[in-house]
Amino acid sequence: MRLMDVVTAYLYGTLDTEIYMKISEGFNMPDAYKVSRENCSIKLRKSLYGLKKFGRIWYNRLSEYLLKEGYKKDPICSCFFIKRIGSKFVIIIVYVDDINIIRTPEELQNAMNCLKKEFVMKDLGKTKFCIGLQFEHLMHEIFIHQSTYTEKVLKRFYMKKIHPLSTPMVVRSLDVRKDPFGPRENDEQLLGPKVPYLSAIGVLIYLANNTRHDITFVVNLLARFSSFPTRRH
Repeated sequence: MRLMDVVTAYLYGTLDTEIYMKISEGFNMPDAYKVSRENCSIKLRKSLYGLKKFGRIWYNRLSEYLLKEGYKKDPICSCFFIKRIGSKFVIIIVYVDDINIIRTPEELQNAMNCLKKEFVMKDLGKTKFCIGLQFEHLMHEIFIHQSTYTEKVLKRFYMKKIHPLSTPMVVRSLDVRKDPFGPRENDEQLLGPKVPYLSAIGVLIYLANNTRHDITFVVNLLARFSSFPTRRH
């Protein structure tokens, strides 16, 4: 599993609409166009960094090239490309300008050469981090975990020094009136906007979906109260 970085990725895209911009300070106007900067603008011919749509333009440029080289795009996950070579295959996973390549050493080098033929690339070595996941390359396997992500989550919500529990959930009661996950009581005070309840649920769902399936049930249970969370939750 190899990580590649595309140098100045956004500059490879070709604009699909007309975009004009103000003339930046320091740009020397040709003598034939000696006019006031306030009354003049320039038309972009290539994409730049700064506009939201330029990310999509870069993706379309990369996707077009990979499809031309025989890769097929996954119909569900559009950042996932695969190319079959007999009984073998090469997988390319795209995250903005970072490209992960998965395959045996021979096919891996061929895929890297294919990308370098079209784009200026940096070889960042074996993939160690990617969208919150950590990869440890062992002798015959890859160990995937989210230790760093978990540490950042605890620090973000000021829980760095909490005491861990084997089961992060209180025992539920068969008596609905005593159930901590029961409906909100009329006199219960809601958590204010300063309490990042929704943010906490979001980062925990990402953790549960990837590597911590043991917390899936309790996180989904707490997510039911996202609209009206109380201190009890």
